[in-house]
Amino acid sequence: MGAQPIHEIARKKLKPLYEGSGGPSLNFLMDLIAKPTTRAWYWEDHAEAVASAWFTHVGDEAELIDIRVAENKRRMGLAVGLLRFALEALMGNGLAVCRLEVRQSNQAARKLYESLGFEVTGRRPNYYRVQEGREDAILMAVDIKAIPKL
Repeated sequence: MGAQPIHEIARKKLKPLYEGSGGPSLNFLMDLIAKPTTRAWYWEDHAEAVASAWFTHVGDEAELIDIRVAENKRRMGLAVGLLRFALEALMGNGLAVCRLEVRQSNQAARKLYESLGFEVTGRRPNYYRVQEGREDAILMAVDIKAIPKL
């Protein structure tokens, strides 16, 4: 297993990760690859894409646009491993801060981000539509250089 940069050729491998899921579509994310401000990687296991992470950046700040792990590969440390790899690569390219937003109800993701040192920096009230109405987005950020064991 190892991280690979995402290029147009990876679309077919990534498709199973994005079928029937919420969040940004694979087409939207692949359109970002053409931009010089996008960085993205995926983990491959036995020629199968099992996780992906997409970032955009401006100046010395990155934003995590999407991260996902194949349903049958969750709770195995893939997300933290891929995020550590990606953040180290971003730091090597001169980026200092990474920001993200996460649904208030997504406790698993919030714990993952907190384990890497992300801290809450704000909130967007009623940002996401949910079946019951609306839900807040939690804004988080981390100083990449401060992440332990990068």
